Order: sequence, then structure tokens, then C-alpha cells
Amino acid sequence: MEETGITDIEFIFGFREKIEYHYRKGGNLVHKEVIFFLAKTRQKEVKLSYEHIGYAWLRYEDALKRVTYESSKQVLRKAHEYLKRIGEITK
Repeated sequence: MEETGITDIEFIFGFREKIEYHYRKGGNLVHKEVIFFLAKTRQKEVKLSYEHIGYAWLRYEDALKRVTYESSKQVLRKAHEYLKRIGEITK
């Protein structure tokens, strides 16, 4: 809700993936850890926080093409396989 304004949300338990990376901010090296979870919603309207500049609702194949970092692509692939395995999607 904090970053998207989405209030109608149902978490899909059992999926948790973490990626870590470093970036520079003000000449300092910063370690970043991002943890991914899965959730679903019927809410289409999104209100982004100041931290973000855009969003898109995409099909899996289109999202895989849009994601730029290999670590993020791997998380997306794992999420897709998990959703197939638990029967949330059929393709």
C-alpha cells in the first residue's frame, strides 16, 4: 500500500526470493537487499509513491522482455514457475 496505493491485496504464501547488489550514492558504496513476495489484486488503479516514476501491468512474456537486470529476470522466472506449480496459472 505504501508504494502503490493498492489496498485490495491477497498474498500468495510460499514464495520468497532475495537479490542483493551494491550501488554508489554520494560517493559511498551502498549495499541493497530486495526481498520479493507474490500477491494478487483486482485493483487496477495505482498511486505511486515519490520513489517511482511509472508502472505497467504486463503479461509474463512482456514483463520478461521489459526487465533489464538478469537477477530480476531470474526472480520473475522463479515466480512464474511457482505460480504454475501451485495452480495459480496454467501456462
